[in-house]
Amino acid sequence: MRTLAICVVLATAASAGCLRSTAFTCGSDAECGASGVCEAIGYCSFPNASCADSGRSYSDSAGQSLSGTCVPTGDRPGPDAGVDAGIDGTVGTACPADYVAIAGSLHVYKRILGVTWDQARTACKATSTSAYLAVPDDAAELLNIDTAAMIVPFWIGIDDQVQLGMFVTQKGVPATFLPWAPGEPNNGTPGKPQECVNAVSNTKIATDKCGTSHVAICECEP
Repeated sequence: MRTLAICVVLATAASAGCLRSTAFTCGSDAECGASGVCEAIGYCSFPNASCADSGRSYSDSAGQSLSGTCVPTGDRPGPDAGVDAGIDGTVGTACPADYVAIAGSLHVYKRILGVTWDQARTACKATSTSAYLAVPDDAAELLNIDTAAMIVPFWIGIDDQVQLGMFVTQKGVPATFLPWAPGEPNNGTPGKPQECVNAVSNTKIATDKCGTSHVAICECEP
């Protein structure tokens, strides 16, 4: 059983900063109780007749963005439920079944573990021709991607490797949503540039050395 870090904030500030204070991630159905199912994204779900497609909704411990929402069709647990350490699913124009929607998002997401930025970019593209290293378009999507990651920091699909200071997305266009953490962007030091971008919280991003290993989030457009 894995529990996420507890943050201590004033009650009035808990909504954004304490996403992980109540979130619980599962590794098997047994950890979710008698009627619970450990979904592919690593959160428990329970029967809910109001969810017409899947008949299940995420538990109250699934984090701020997912709690109480219906589980999308196809978000079913597998032998590696909640801990996606590699590439699986069918490559093609459609999004593979192990990608899941979060908080009603139109795009779907998949977590991969312990990869460099370049490895993450390659791995995401390998899952589907519609997939890429996740690009948060706004604060709401950054929160959704953070929910999928379950931990910070995590890689996102923004970098300035081609031209220093010119941050572009994996869609090949200039990045317009850049909520930098204090002191960022940081170019690093000579010989140790920081040209790739990760999220350091559910609201802020920062630069990092591209060869560092982090969790990464793939995004797919159905």
